[in-house]
Amino acid sequence: MFQNGATVQILPQSARAIRGRHIHKLRCDEIEMFDVDVFNAAQFVTQSTNGYIAAMEMLSTMHRPYGLMQRLIDQSKDSGIPIFQWCMWEVIERCSRDRSCSRCPLDADCQGKARRANGYLKIDDCIAQMRRSSRAGFEAEMLCLRPNLENAVFGEFDPDVHVASVCYDPMLPLYRTIDFGFVNPFVCLWIQVDADGLVRVIEEYVQSRVTVAEHAAVLKARTPCAESQVTATFCDPAGKGRNDVTGTGAIQELASAGIRTRCRPSKIQDGIEKIRSYLRTGDGQSRLVIAPACVRLIQAMQCYHYPDSAGGYPSELPLKDGIYDHPIDALRYFFANFTRKSKGEFKRY
Repeated sequence: MFQNGATVQILPQSARAIRGRHIHKLRCDEIEMFDVDVFNAAQFVTQSTNGYIAAMEMLSTMHRPYGLMQRLIDQSKDSGIPIFQWCMWEVIERCSRDRSCSRCPLDADCQGKARRANGYLKIDDCIAQMRRSSRAGFEAEMLCLRPNLENAVFGEFDPDVHVASVCYDPMLPLYRTIDFGFVNPFVCLWIQVDADGLVRVIEEYVQSRVTVAEHAAVLKARTPCAESQVTATFCDPAGKGRNDVTGTGAIQELASAGIRTRCRPSKIQDGIEKIRSYLRTGDGQSRLVIAPACVRLIQAMQCYHYPDSAGGYPSELPLKDGIYDHPIDALRYFFANFTRKSKGEFKRY
């Protein structure tokens, strides 16, 4: 207990320890490692009383691009949660003049920051941690530059390279590509390809719990040219399946609304490799650019990931989490159909 009467308790991460409490301040440390159900329960335990304003603080290193911390940061603009970011340079001790920058392992990252520091973290500890960790781990844990991309499917995706302002060009062919869904989102991407083979994703539509007829109306309204001028609309082959109640399938319903689609079966791994080849070719060039307005696709490119290894054996297929897989599936269907090779022609000589 403090002199002002305040008390502090350390709670285990369990629903029983969290639920039913009413406290002024709740500080959740290492939120990235929280069980989601426990974190959801923790949202409701703070209460303002006696002039003390309730507050909840969430602290963590962003270990993974698809983790809980990433989700909170993505939602911060809508939720109004302020974000404070710091790394080892805010807490490192001041570097003495007897140390030589040119011979210091930290110099490339430090660039003189430690000379102006006034913290508690020992420089020798930072050097030791740098030497015994991977570069990716050090950047994630100590420099807070980026999360660890070990399980990310598209680790080469870089917003600085692959996100840029691209608009509809009436001189280029226009494609649409669709992943069907109802509870999980229905996704449509509008894509153009220029003469140099650059794939340009210019717009996205992501919506759940809406009928196919309603989706069709939105697609036609948002398409920047007449329906007859759309070069092709690609989609998930599963859309051929018929609903047990209506007796129709999603592809058939789109056709009834005037949207003709094309599809072909493809393997997930093949589609992933094709996307990777457009993210970065063998000579280091990029052939894929996404408009900033395609927020959900950009998030999916960063967060689409393989599940954690079970029994020491990593999965060959990415996790179908119902969040990030659907925009990626729509993009896969584009490449599965657009890059389809024509059938071989046999001649007798």
